Amino acid sequence: MELTIRDITGEVIEVDNLAEAIRQCRECMNSPCKMPSGHTVGENHAYMLKQLLAIQEQQQRPPR
Repeated sequence: MELTIRDITGEVIEVDNLAEAIRQCRECMNSPCKMPSGHTVGENHAYMLKQLLAIQEQQQRPPR
């Protein structure tokens, strides 16, 4: 199942492995490296992680 999220600059990111994307975002959340936008890589990954966790939670809810 392919999903899409947006990064902190608004770019669309395609996600084909939710668990791996969550792992990568958690690993990079503390990165102080600056992006061209002025945000840090860590800020970007924290922003994307919120979206990924919301998707994960939605997928785990039992259907009504």
